[in-house]
Amino acid sequence: MTKLWTIGSLLQWTQQYFSQKGIDSPRLDAEILLAHVLQKERIYLYAHYDEPMNPNELAAYREMVKQRAGRLSVAHILGTKAFMGLDFHVSTDVLIPRPETEMLVETVTGMMDTHKPVSILDVGTGSGAILISLLHDLPQAVGTGVDISPKALEIAKKNGRELGMDARVQWQESDLFSALGDTVFDWIVSNPPYLTAADMQQLQPEVRHDPAMALFGGTDGLDVYRRLAKESPKHVKEDGYVAVEIGAGQAADVITIFTQDGWYTHIKTVKDYGGIERVILFSRKERI
Repeated sequence: MTKLWTIGSLLQWTQQYFSQKGIDSPRLDAEILLAHVLQKERIYLYAHYDEPMNPNELAAYREMVKQRAGRLSVAHILGTKAFMGLDFHVSTDVLIPRPETEMLVETVTGMMDTHKPVSILDVGTGSGAILISLLHDLPQAVGTGVDISPKALEIAKKNGRELGMDARVQWQESDLFSALGDTVFDWIVSNPPYLTAADMQQLQPEVRHDPAMALFGGTDGLDVYRRLAKESPKHVKEDGYVAVEIGAGQAADVITIFTQDGWYTHIKTVKDYGGIERVILFSRKERI
């Protein structure tokens, strides 16, 4: 006799199964996947615990459970990730936006007059989540997102189009600033790859599905910061700003890298909600 699976029994089984597989949030992940299959909000699951699952729903859910047990992230399975209150398309061609990166967006928007026109360059834009979120919060801003990956840019373009930013954003394939000519901006923002060689050996299984080029920052994790500091001054206006996300323990080194040649002044370092130094803000000055 075939077992009758209800929403409640299926969630309980999946939670135990995910726990055995070492997944950090087994219940939450089970609920998100099942709600997606049923095309309902998660609260629906609790109000319909005894509702039976039909064969098509079960088949779709089992496939997602199999993927998650193989340590593919929920974001990769669903192809979407929430960031700054917006839903972004994602894939294995882009870095999945992290909650801590929201601090970069919040730091930049907190420095701006929302009624003032401003130009923003997002270096290594990936899914476009940072730039699109900034444009969403800054209605007078325009932006350019650059990335070395054409596949990442296709995702960014799709996000920009579906989130209504097409008229205010440009996407360009570029190795950092290589394709920008002499264009200058009021702001440059970036969440560059900053993992060290040692970090790359200790990645969580889910993170291994992110593109390595979006993670690995060289032996000490600082290679891209060195390039940003050297190549960015000609692309940011005098009295403009550069804001970068950093990894744990990198603040002192990144501040030195940006200020040692006289182009930038360190304005502030911002901690994330976990107390880790996460964002550094610099102002561009006339070189002495």
